[in-house]
Amino acid sequence: MTDKVLQSGTHIARYDAVEKPDEGYEAQVFVRLSREPEIAETYIPVGIFPTEEEALASARERAERALKEHEF
Repeated sequence: MTDKVLQSGTHIARYDAVEKPDEGYEAQVFVRLSREPEIAETYIPVGIFPTEEEALASARERAERALKEHEF
């Protein structure tokens, strides 16, 4: 799993695409304050997509929105 990271001020959003057996790729986003440990992350499910590229693009869009709208 290769993490992708966006940061806005003190907030961090990690996003990735995880392969699911027989389902395609699950797009995932995790957001947190940069000073908090990873266990304090909030998980935002994005959905299942047929390709890794689509899942990553959707996850990145969702991560950007989470930072913009302060979804923590």
